[in-house]
Amino acid sequence: MGIKRIVLLLTTVLLFSTTLMKAESPESIEKEGVVKGKIYDGKTKAPIEYATVAIYKKEDDSVVTGTITDEKGEFKVKGLKPGSFYIVVSFLGYDNKRFDDVFVKSAREIIDLGSIELGASSTAIDEIEVVSERQSVEYKIDKKVVSVGKQMTSASLSAVEVLENVPSIRVDIEGNVSLRGSTGFTVLIDGKPTVMDPSDVLRQIPASTIENIEIITNPSAKYQPDGTGGIINIVTKKNRMQGVQGLFNLKGGSFGMYGGDFLLNYRKNKFNFNLGGDYNYRPFPGTSYSERSTTNNDTTTIIKSNGDSDREFRMMGLRGGFDWDITDNDVFTFGFRVGDFKMENSSLLDYRTIVMADNYESDELQELSLNNGQRGGNYYSLTTNYTHKFDQEGHEIAAQLNYRYRDGDDTSENLLQDASRAVTDGTKTTEFGPSGRWEMRLDYVKPLGGDKRLEAGFQGRRSISQDETELFIWQDGGFVEQTDKGNLTDYDRNIMALYSTFNGTYGNFGYQIGLRGEYTYRDITTKRDNQNYKIDRLDYFPTLHLSYQLPSDNQIMGSYSRRIDRPRGYYLEPFVTWEDMFNVRMGNPDLLPEYIDAYEVGYLKSWDKAQLSMEGYYRVKHNKVERIQTVYDEGILLTSFMNVGTDYSLGAEAMFNTPLTKWWEINIMGDLYNYRIEGFKNDQSFETSSFNWSSRVSNTFKVRKNMQLQLDGNYNSATVTAQGRNEDFYMINAAYRLDMMDRKLSAVLQVRDLFNTGQMVSVSEDPGFYNYSERRRNAPMFSFTLSYRLNNFAQKRGKRGGDNSEGMEEEF
Repeated sequence: MGIKRIVLLLTTVLLFSTTLMKAESPESIEKEGVVKGKIYDGKTKAPIEYATVAIYKKEDDSVVTGTITDEKGEFKVKGLKPGSFYIVVSFLGYDNKRFDDVFVKSAREIIDLGSIELGASSTAIDEIEVVSERQSVEYKIDKKVVSVGKQMTSASLSAVEVLENVPSIRVDIEGNVSLRGSTGFTVLIDGKPTVMDPSDVLRQIPASTIENIEIITNPSAKYQPDGTGGIINIVTKKNRMQGVQGLFNLKGGSFGMYGGDFLLNYRKNKFNFNLGGDYNYRPFPGTSYSERSTTNNDTTTIIKSNGDSDREFRMMGLRGGFDWDITDNDVFTFGFRVGDFKMENSSLLDYRTIVMADNYESDELQELSLNNGQRGGNYYSLTTNYTHKFDQEGHEIAAQLNYRYRDGDDTSENLLQDASRAVTDGTKTTEFGPSGRWEMRLDYVKPLGGDKRLEAGFQGRRSISQDETELFIWQDGGFVEQTDKGNLTDYDRNIMALYSTFNGTYGNFGYQIGLRGEYTYRDITTKRDNQNYKIDRLDYFPTLHLSYQLPSDNQIMGSYSRRIDRPRGYYLEPFVTWEDMFNVRMGNPDLLPEYIDAYEVGYLKSWDKAQLSMEGYYRVKHNKVERIQTVYDEGILLTSFMNVGTDYSLGAEAMFNTPLTKWWEINIMGDLYNYRIEGFKNDQSFETSSFNWSSRVSNTFKVRKNMQLQLDGNYNSATVTAQGRNEDFYMINAAYRLDMMDRKLSAVLQVRDLFNTGQMVSVSEDPGFYNYSERRRNAPMFSFTLSYRLNNFAQKRGKRGGDNSEGMEEEF
């Protein structure tokens, strides 16, 4: 069966590619009047992507046509009729450049403007000011790019805090991230995957080591389709200037927070070496309250808990590598990343329990619950990449081989004490095991004449992991292992994929169509009961991207993609795992993957110093996976995973960025959508919906030439789940930045959750139980960051960071 599916996959994608090549062969392209060129940053010589090229009729100043530059800074405008024109090239943060007296004599003429250098905007004070003028969030054709350098309120923290001020993203106070309402998204680091859980990756990476973050909600067929929400690509800081450059950061803050990181870069002739490291300790003390009512066999148990809780993150890592420009057409790169991640939870809670049965009601039982847990492990990754460029511009082939490894360890210990502090009951659970993943890919790009281009490639993945669980019960003054409750599970997953995309332009109209086929073979084996669960499946993922360039820096974009979210390993475990004394978990090996059909349309308008972007979207998620809670025993809830049905999201996003004065810039973002879930849970049909919205406002004040103040506020409305709802919350953050020593030394003081309004409140209920939980972090939280740049460490502008895309581990 597997061989037949592979042959079918190969045949389908090859037929798709061949059809496109025949339909758009070079011989079929008509010759037209053409204007082309290439746009660079005048100082760094880096190509500028998405610069606007507008062509005007000279006789009446009317707009004839226009386009934007690609990732190489190149542009080409076709279809010009004979006449006299002038051309204006513009990009935010740069002075416009105008070309007068452009004459097209015939429809076959090609006018090459050559290399065009744009200089820093005259409104900027100096080089550093130019960098700071970048939009905090830039909308591009296929993604949003978050400029981390402008997020002063996140300088001491991680990628999670940066994402709090990004459209499409929701972050709760626990640091859990969702992309357009979905936690099923892929996280990439410099376009490459990671074996860690997405939220853990975002918590682990310091904001000071990030150049920008790319949000790709509708990726093309070239990208792996894992994650129904889309892709979050973390682009880390790099430098390819000659000589030695460096960046050093030290940070500290309230509740004992401390850390630091560094990045060194050395380039000489054809070699570029980089080395970076970081260590961070981040505590989040707070309080928690919960109230639970469960009914089992006509007995109702009510448990209320209240007390202090603490969550701590310890992260350290080392990364490095080199680039070797073998020839002008051949480049080899090697990179490594190694580190350790640990999250610790502890709480001391006052539990009060009442049991009611028939006409009986017990006295209130008061106990203390001591809970300690940790999750983490060490990891490493190795990456090699070779790229060869052919003589034809844009014609290239690239090969990549990656390996990633993680050793996971998860422990939870819970003790109950009576009024005399004697232990009356307790549980201890452990879950550990290694996971490894090989990946290879081959990508080929071939220009077909004009603006048309064909991309095709092969990608293969092999994931192997093992998960061992153990349960210990408190007996006779100590923990005793329950050998009949443990289990050992082996996971083996293989995915082979072929993809092809074709893109081009026709006048002001741009398009890209793509098809990806994936063959998946998965085998899960549990040792205790010797059960085996297999998948042998073939999937197809079509994509479509369209754009239309309107006059006067207006642009319309539209896209469609189909994606998949494969269940994580523990979602599939067919046995009960104790999480603590009041909660157990059981997976579902028959769980189906989620599929999503995502439609988007966007509008982008730019002025000299302002930008407006609007997006509408409609998303349909099939086989929606939800955590479903039921009563396991008196006072104990069982969490399982079910395909409950279909959810729908229909909404719109908008962002407006403009300077109000010379010293005040404001960025306003908003997102509103209607969310609906319908289907079956526990053999009962259901339907629930909510109108969700969020808004973010960021103000940047230039107090003096070397001083800036930033004030941010964000609000997230309540939203429904299959069994309840998560309540709304808002937070206000502030930061102050001072640059010294000719901007080589910078200091940032920041305050988060200024008025202690951040909270996480959720309610879930069904026949047989009601559960309310609330958690608040201690706030406000203060932090201080000191940064030093060696030899004026600066970043390249206009470079894409996410062309090499990968999928997310921990999914089967």
